[in-house]
Amino acid sequence: MSKQTQVRASNKDHNLAIQQVETESPLLPVSQLEHLHAFRPDLVDWVVKEAQSEAEYRRREGHIVNMYVFVQRILGQLLAFSLGVIGIVGGGYIALHGQPWAGGTIATAIITGLAVAFLRGKSKNSDISSQ
Repeated sequence: MSKQTQVRASNKDHNLAIQQVETESPLLPVSQLEHLHAFRPDLVDWVVKEAQSEAEYRRREGHIVNMYVFVQRILGQLLAFSLGVIGIVGGGYIALHGQPWAGGTIATAIITGLAVAFLRGKSKNSDISSQ
C-alpha cells in the first residue's frame, strides 16, 4: 500500500509542485527500479536481493512474535482459571468453617475481579483492532 502526497503552488510567474510517495513494501516501485537501472544496473539486483532477505527476516520475526503471543495468552488463561478455582475453593473452605459471609465475599471478589479484568481486556483489544 502506498501513500501519495502532492502539493502545488503557483503565482503569476512561477509554478511549484512537490510530490512524495511512501510505500510499506520493502521493494521499490517498478518505475524507480527502471530509473535505477538506467544509471546503475548492478544495483537493481542488489535491491531485489536485499528486499528478499528483509522479507525472510520479517517472516521469521513474525513467527516468533506470534508464538510468544500465543504462549502468553494460554498462560494467562490458565492462571486466571487457577486463580478462580483457588478463590472459589478458598471461599468455600472459609464458609464451611464458620464464616459464611467472609467466604462468600472472598469468592465473589475473586470472580468479580476476573470478570472485570476479562471485560477490560476485551475492550482494550477492540480499541486496538479498530485503529
